[in-house]
Amino acid sequence: MTTDSQSQLSLLSHLRHELRTPINAIIGYSEMIIEEFEDLDRDCAYLNDLSEIRNCGAKLLSCINNFLNPAMPPSSQLELEQIITNPKLKVELQKPTQLVINNCRQLIPIIEAEFVPDIEKIALAANKLLQEIQDLLQTAPQTEPTEVKSTISAEIAEVEDNLPESEFDIIIDSGILLAEEPEQPLEHSKYTILIVDDNSVNRDLLSRQVETQGYKVAIAVDGRQAIQMIQTGAYDAILLDILMPAMNGYQVLKWIRAGAWRHIPTIMISALDEIDSVVKCIEMGAADYLAKPFNPTLLKARLGACLEQKRLRDREASYVEQLAIANEEIQNLNGCLQEENMRLSTELEVTQRLQMMLLPKEKELSMIEGLEIAGFMEPADEVGGDYYDVLQHHGRVTIGIGDVTGHGLESGVLMLMVQTAVRTLMENNETDPKKFFEVLNRTIYKNVQRMDSDKNLSLCLVDYHEGVLSISGQHEEMLIVRAEGEIERVDTIDLGFPIGLEETIEDFVFQVQVSLNQGDVVVLYTDGITEAENDRGVHYGLDRLCAVLKQHWQKSAQDIRQAVIDRLRSHIGVEKVYDDITLVVLKQK
Repeated sequence: MTTDSQSQLSLLSHLRHELRTPINAIIGYSEMIIEEFEDLDRDCAYLNDLSEIRNCGAKLLSCINNFLNPAMPPSSQLELEQIITNPKLKVELQKPTQLVINNCRQLIPIIEAEFVPDIEKIALAANKLLQEIQDLLQTAPQTEPTEVKSTISAEIAEVEDNLPESEFDIIIDSGILLAEEPEQPLEHSKYTILIVDDNSVNRDLLSRQVETQGYKVAIAVDGRQAIQMIQTGAYDAILLDILMPAMNGYQVLKWIRAGAWRHIPTIMISALDEIDSVVKCIEMGAADYLAKPFNPTLLKARLGACLEQKRLRDREASYVEQLAIANEEIQNLNGCLQEENMRLSTELEVTQRLQMMLLPKEKELSMIEGLEIAGFMEPADEVGGDYYDVLQHHGRVTIGIGDVTGHGLESGVLMLMVQTAVRTLMENNETDPKKFFEVLNRTIYKNVQRMDSDKNLSLCLVDYHEGVLSISGQHEEMLIVRAEGEIERVDTIDLGFPIGLEETIEDFVFQVQVSLNQGDVVVLYTDGITEAENDRGVHYGLDRLCAVLKQHWQKSAQDIRQAVIDRLRSHIGVEKVYDDITLVVLKQK
């Protein structure tokens, strides 16, 4: 991507950030009020007005995503100005915003007093958005894109600097507390979530959403207070804003990952959707990243997945510590562990067999014209759930890669469902990506509901035909190695939605196309590679993966695959592998 293109993309990200922040308040507060009325099973005379406010917020978000689409950045400053000064954009933003204000004016005099503060917050956010529409969209084209880019880059660069020692006079208690093994399933009331955000509206929205899910909540108004609280409190997960004064989210995340608290899962939440920021957070060790305005259902799923992983770590630590300090009980403990290990081993064996049955055979891959394809999948000791497949039908080659949340037999069964559904849709000649993912998602969603499971998965499908890749679905980035080892990164975060999480996802599915030249290499992978840790807790990361590809891109797909796996094993060393490792390498003949 050229410097000018990066600048245009950065300016678009800045505009989306400024416009989406008040929309977060409009959608969040209206949904919470509606849910309260529904939970109380009351006849609500105001439900139509509240629903219209929520729908207007959704329309505003859809309008911003359509006009300021990160998947289709402008190619020049002129094109960017044409997008921003488009009269249709202004009209489509102003009309629903004014409707929100009008509805708030009607509701405030008549609605119950307990809901008036939230209605006033919605009205305040709508007025702020209206001002942004009048001011920001007029001034944005004159803003130098490089200024926006440099601001974001400066925030990221701050993380690389050593933080002043005076800010971190930390006394670490060397004592180890034994954590009681949590019961199945997760009891939300046992978990405390720390929310860190300098914006009072964002703190209020997040805390109420998290409390609604049954978790306990603690609040920090800035980075310094967060660090003080983490040293003296006990938190199971952290929701951390990025852009804060004095000490930003990057610096707090760096401190967390460098100390005794590095295994507390940290989810970054920000209205800033600049891709450099997302990548940096994940590479620094964040468990996940959610853009504002966030989907409450998605927040719930991400929190559940992070706490499940933390529970596995805590249970393992508890076993080790108890064995060390309770030698007199070792016989009884061994009996319990043997029973548990037998159950886990049986479940793991079934899961691994299912995974192996789904893998494409080398003979199949060698018969594909135009491409060299090499795949690799190795299940972790305890966690299961990766999926990849290569299918041919009527001249089309479809490569799928995904990652199921959680572990064990349920994840293996869900993988089998996905593989069968994908093949069925291909046999039915379904080529429209929106329809393909919609039918696939409904199928998986209904089965997950029947199973009474909270599983879902990220899934990306890549269709290959005559040197062109068509990519749809949300998963990790796709890497393309061009001539001389130049690497292009294709972000898929805006191309889909987790499968099995919501009943319908058609509006979230998009497709991009990429042309391949002779000798180009395409790499697909799961986070088991980038998040693999060595004995110091350092992730393998995307930079190391790219470095290997630059060094070996001229070799065959099989040799490239082997080089990546060898370098990954060298990084991991003797450290335990906590997630499946899956890799697919394509090379244009």
